Amino acid sequence: MMREKPLLAVEALATFYGRAQILHGISFTCDAGETLVLLGRNGAGKSTTMKSVIGLVRPASGAIRFAGESIFAAEPHRISRLGLGYVPEERRIFAGLTVAENLDIGRQAPRPGLAPWTTARLYALFPNLAVARNRLAGQMSGGEQQMLAIARTLMGNPRLVLLDEPSEGLSPLIVEQMADAILALKAEGVGIVLAEQNLHFALRLADRAVVIEKGLAVWSGSITALAADEATRQRFLAVGVEA
Repeated sequence: MMREKPLLAVEALATFYGRAQILHGISFTCDAGETLVLLGRNGAGKSTTMKSVIGLVRPASGAIRFAGESIFAAEPHRISRLGLGYVPEERRIFAGLTVAENLDIGRQAPRPGLAPWTTARLYALFPNLAVARNRLAGQMSGGEQQMLAIARTLMGNPRLVLLDEPSEGLSPLIVEQMADAILALKAEGVGIVLAEQNLHFALRLADRAVVIEKGLAVWSGSITALAADEATRQRFLAVGVEA
C-alpha cells in the first residue's frame, strides 16, 4: 500500500542572508493532523526555515511542496491562499483594531475536508478572546496577543500552520492554554510545524522533531526517541527531560 504524500515537504533547503549562508540543506515533512517541532538554540535557523517556507525569505535552492504543489520561492500571499498559515514570533497583530476586527481581516473561504473556522469556534478555543472581543488588540497582554495572532491565522482556514516560538515569553498559565489549543488544532486534522526552544512544551505536543544547529538538521526522529536521547539533548539543546 502506497503512503500518501506529505502535506508539506521541504527538501535540501538552502537560504542566504546576503553572502552568509543560514540554512544548509534542511529537509523535513509534515502530514495533516501531525505536529512537527523544529528545535534548536536561539539563532540556530528555525525562524529562517519558516520564513523560507512561507515566502518571506527567498531560498537559494532546494524544494518546497505543499498539498502536492511547488511553492518554492512563491509569493507569501499565494502560499497563504493555498492554505498554509504562518504565525510569526513578532505576532504582527493590528494594535489599533479590536479583537473582532483583527479576526475579520484574516477571513478566507472554507476549504474542502475541513470544518470552517468561525469567530464562535475561535472564541470557544480561546475564551480570553471572547471576553476581549471589543477591546483594542494593543491593550491586551502578550499572551492574549499571541492567542489573537493564532486565531486570526485560523480564520484563513489553513490546512497547515507554521507557529514560530508560540510559548516564548508567556506565563505558565498562558503556555498551558496555548498547548491545549494546539492539541485541539491537531485533533481537527490541521498540520502544525512548531519552531521552539522550549523542549518541555514540545514534548507534550509533537509527534516528531528535527533538531537544527547552525542551519543544519543534526537530528530527526520521533519525539519519544528524542526524549530518550540524552546525549543529543545535552549537546544541541542543553536540557534534560525533567524540569
